[in-house]
Amino acid sequence: MRARLVCCIAALLASAAPVAAQGGLAPADEYFGRFNLSVLAIANTIRDAGARLDGGADPRALVNGPLSFVTDAIHAWEQKYPTDPWIPKDLLALEGVYLRVPSDDGHRLATQTEAWLIADYPNTGYAAKARAQLADAGPPRGSAQPAQPSYATPWERFAALRAPLPPSR
Repeated sequence: MRARLVCCIAALLASAAPVAAQGGLAPADEYFGRFNLSVLAIANTIRDAGARLDGGADPRALVNGPLSFVTDAIHAWEQKYPTDPWIPKDLLALEGVYLRVPSDDGHRLATQTEAWLIADYPNTGYAAKARAQLADAGPPRGSAQPAQPSYATPWERFAALRAPLPPSR
């Protein structure tokens, strides 16, 4: 009887091991995407992009630079840790930053981010918040700025990530 119990427990643990290896939380010192962003760098880049937008930074520089790096990194992160609960939180924050970009391109990216969040994490509170956030934003604000990238080289786009933050209020 005792041997059966031990075998059942061992079988249960063995079957759960691959699931644990594929999901869970990503370690803070693991890097994702072409620009090797950690989960902390992803969250900080989203937050900093919002602060730069509030400070009057060029939205195209942020959309084509740091925010594109974040999108690439989140895709890679999600591939390796699909059940990490921080991913939907960062997708919601990314949608919010895109909604602050005063252009049709910003609204389109926010809509794509919302669709991604709802498709991959439909039962989270973040999916409901994403729907409400996009609905509250209303239709695109329109833009006097073209959606063309403002930087000629990848180095210039990367340098936008290192631009100083505006002074705090």
